[in-house]
Amino acid sequence: MPRDPQSIVEGLYASWKARDLTQVHALLSDDMVFVLHIPADVAPFGGEMRGKAAVTAALQGLLDTYDFVAYEPQSVSANGAQVNAEVRFRYRHKVTGELIDSRLRHSWVVEAAKIKRLEEWHDLPTVKTFFARVALRAADKTA
Repeated sequence: MPRDPQSIVEGLYASWKARDLTQVHALLSDDMVFVLHIPADVAPFGGEMRGKAAVTAALQGLLDTYDFVAYEPQSVSANGAQVNAEVRFRYRHKVTGELIDSRLRHSWVVEAAKIKRLEEWHDLPTVKTFFARVALRAADKTA
């Protein structure tokens, strides 16, 4: 099993794309920190999560909520323990059918062959529009 930071992150991307949360969990350090740079007024799950269990629970929530139409990591590059990447993704909200088609940016830190930290940035106007559409469609379904 590769132990260099770039290979570890690429392995995590492959596991996430395959929706294999067990393998993703195995790649995280116990004191993992995930910082999702989305304001709470846009998405309540934005902000910082600490600990492998909390991060895994958040990821399970994504798997439960969205179908993956596309998930393509691009421009993955390492500089020591730091790995940066851009990801093109397209997710379908399971309840409303709304699609988000966008890109995000990742900054990873890998220590002792485990993911120690992830910071994630999205195109906020696209995310805001998507969540507004989801809220409207969800309201229509309950009305």
